[in-house]
Amino acid sequence: MTMKVYLIRHAEAVDRAGDAPDAARHLTARGRLSVRETARRLTGERFLPKVFLSSPLARALQTADILAERTGYEGEVIAAARLGPGFDLEGLNAVLDSFPGETEIALVGHEPDLGRVVSQLLSLPKGYAMPKGAVAAVVLPDAGSRLRGTLDWLLAGDRRIVDPSELTGRET
Repeated sequence: MTMKVYLIRHAEAVDRAGDAPDAARHLTARGRLSVRETARRLTGERFLPKVFLSSPLARALQTADILAERTGYEGEVIAAARLGPGFDLEGLNAVLDSFPGETEIALVGHEPDLGRVVSQLLSLPKGYAMPKGAVAAVVLPDAGSRLRGTLDWLLAGDRRIVDPSELTGRET
């Protein structure tokens, strides 16, 4: 059984300022607007996650909450520490192992981690940096061999990409 994983980078957040911790950085007005637009576009992509997880950082949780609400997701968004900074393929496998039998899972996180995971799953020779608010739908084979996936599609701004060779233009 295959699994579709939606790897989602949080939208634009406020800059670091003063003594405020990085974890508290929230979405800008433009970031919230772009997430709403992304959600509108996702309804045309049959975006149907059964599980929705997010990094516990404010900007990621806000992105996940807006996407979940706007796409009709009926469950709870789960804050998962593994999706915070430092997320990698090992973390991806651990998260997916926590939800055996699920066929579609949405994961909201950060750069450069998501770009590296997408690059490794798709064997991109130059790597890829996920733009803010981008959503990559990657199809993974059975649980035993999740180190390689195939790109179903990627939404980045107003672009819809289905050919992984188009992702090599943005080096990490």
